[in-house]
Amino acid sequence: MIQDNGITDSNEKSFEELLDESMESRLSEPENGEIAKGRVIRVDSDAVFIDLGFKFECIVPINQFLNKDGEYEVSVGSEIEVLVERPNPNTVRASKQKADQIREKRAIEEKFKNKEPVSTRILNRVKGGFNCDIGRNAPFKVFLPGSQVGLRPVADFDEMVGQTIETRIIQNNDNGIVVSRRVILEEEREEKKKETLATISEGQTVSGNVVKIIDAGAFVDIGGIEGFVPIGELSWGRVRHPGDVLKEGEDIQVKILRLEIENGKITLGVKQTTEDPWESIQQRYKVGDRVRGKVVFAAEFGVFVELEPGIEGLVHVSELSWVKNFRHPNEVVSVGSDIEIAVLGVKPRERRISLSLKQIQENPWDEFKRSNPPNTRVSGTIRNVTELGVFVEVAPDMVGLVRPENLKWEGEVSPLEVFSGEDVGKEIELVVLNVIPRQRKIGLGIKQLTPDPWNKVLRDYKVNATVVTSKIEEVLETGVTVGLADNVRGFYAIREFQDEEFSRESIKVGDEISGLVTGFNKPKHQVNLSRRRLEKKQEKDTMKDFASSQQESSSKLGDILNEKLKALD
Repeated sequence: MIQDNGITDSNEKSFEELLDESMESRLSEPENGEIAKGRVIRVDSDAVFIDLGFKFECIVPINQFLNKDGEYEVSVGSEIEVLVERPNPNTVRASKQKADQIREKRAIEEKFKNKEPVSTRILNRVKGGFNCDIGRNAPFKVFLPGSQVGLRPVADFDEMVGQTIETRIIQNNDNGIVVSRRVILEEEREEKKKETLATISEGQTVSGNVVKIIDAGAFVDIGGIEGFVPIGELSWGRVRHPGDVLKEGEDIQVKILRLEIENGKITLGVKQTTEDPWESIQQRYKVGDRVRGKVVFAAEFGVFVELEPGIEGLVHVSELSWVKNFRHPNEVVSVGSDIEIAVLGVKPRERRISLSLKQIQENPWDEFKRSNPPNTRVSGTIRNVTELGVFVEVAPDMVGLVRPENLKWEGEVSPLEVFSGEDVGKEIELVVLNVIPRQRKIGLGIKQLTPDPWNKVLRDYKVNATVVTSKIEEVLETGVTVGLADNVRGFYAIREFQDEEFSRESIKVGDEISGLVTGFNKPKHQVNLSRRRLEKKQEKDTMKDFASSQQESSSKLGDILNEKLKALD
């Protein structure tokens, strides 16, 4: 028999207190999917032990504590947030990595909602763009399309890898997260553009920076907005290439020539900042005048002659000789020589003076044209065979050209496949196609000796209907040619292939490809083909078949349900 003497041990808790603590512990246990705070109580080489309180401990792999620099960030006593996973009431697991991802995602959603910029590290290049990381404390991969990297196309994608840039999230849905640097740059440019447009006007001289040089001229940033300096507006004199006058990144003075705000075009000039030496040119040179000058440069298209300091005229190749055949103008005149020429035209606004060396002589080409109208059959002697065509002398010192497309009706072929060096000197029969005396050109044809078989091609191949599979015969810079039936050639333009795909290593002669007939190039006797149009057609046909099958399935299901309902009645 136990007697109650009224004395209670202060170090012992009553049953009610222990029960309350147990219930409180039960109520405070971390639940599945909850992010809980804990304290690190032990760090091993491969794991970290965390006390979550309420007699709950968990183990987290130490590799989850690697920061973005590849270093471990953990120490005994530090507080850590983890995601609690409880597959059953007696098992508690934790993941710091998942907790970090949840926090990162919440932060990213907030930035997406507020359109805030995010620091973005470009990890590696993938098809169409880059894989990037926008996580602050933990990796969070997103996609940056190549078109969203900058305001202009990126010349070398590989140079972007490893860079950290500011971007904005433009897509955040089940399909993934997409970021853009371009939208930020466009907004910055738009702000500068507004400020600049409010202060500039036509005729004004402003400061600018050369941002890009192309063959046609140079783009210059004049304050958030770009203007274009055509090559003809760079200098009063002759400019072979804009790069000879300007350098990218160079600060220059330009004059606003045309301001088309509605079209977003600004035309600039550099030469207008200096005096124009061509203003009085017509007073000194008139059409028909015979003048003397010095040959300063010989190009394939003609000879430049300096008439006076700063003033140059052009003798086009067609104005060098009536009949003399030459590969380069320097076979007719020499740089540095003094020659007499005739003035054909003066255009001060275009800074052009047209000159002629042959106009002081009579023209024998006019007589040939009168005697040999188009479709006249003539005979001639083969003088040369090149990839450009067959050169045939049809009169003394007058050579005409049979171009590759005028050799055979079956399609353009290499002249070297039809004729060889042994044929030089051989006499052949031809048809005169055209004569252009001013250009010293006689167009000749061999295939025109027989009727054109092209009409059969038009019957056999239908646009947007006929699909052909054929082997590649030739890979050109402009596309791919394939062989079709009846010696007909097909052609796929370069735009039908991906940039990395269109190389001699991935597209080879002999490979089979399929395409849809999209049109005809009658002058070349060529059928135009498209892989992309074929893919679209196949997708469209598939969708139609799918839609038809769905309608049929829905109809059958409806019939079954109606039969069931009738049975219930």
